Amino acid sequence: MSSSKNPPFRVREYRPSDFPQLCAIDRLCFSEAIAYTPEEIALGLAQPGAFAIVVEGQGAEEQGQVIAFVLAQAKRRGLGHIITIDVRGEFRRLGLGRKMMELVEERLRQRGVSRILLEVSTQNEHAIRFYQELGYVNRRHLPGYYPDGSDAYLMEKVFS
Repeated sequence: MSSSKNPPFRVREYRPSDFPQLCAIDRLCFSEAIAYTPEEIALGLAQPGAFAIVVEGQGAEEQGQVIAFVLAQAKRRGLGHIITIDVRGEFRRLGLGRKMMELVEERLRQRGVSRILLEVSTQNEHAIRFYQELGYVNRRHLPGYYPDGSDAYLMEKVFS
């Protein structure tokens, strides 16, 4: 029986020491053809207004390990961008993605963002539904968006 005092996960700010784990998780979550390279993740983190939130495991097996993260950016003119959201497969459907998205959206709102954009593979029906449930709508089809030539949707959420 688990104690309610010790939740199995802890959401926290990204630390530079997390970088190797972020790269590994992204390669687990996406095919080699579309996963970000370590250089691309580093570039994303280095952008003005960029930040990352991580979920750290608190259970015996994954104590202290990053099991999920979201990388986002507050840009100019009230625009935000979700660069990537990754949850290790064995920790999906536990509400971690939703929790991270809520925290990221709140932080972006605090930074003056009124619109958030993200890209999602047209083949990733689960992710598309997830974003739609969070209030994102398809705005545009992006043919050949990914390095492997596959398509994406540009999705948007507007805060009232």
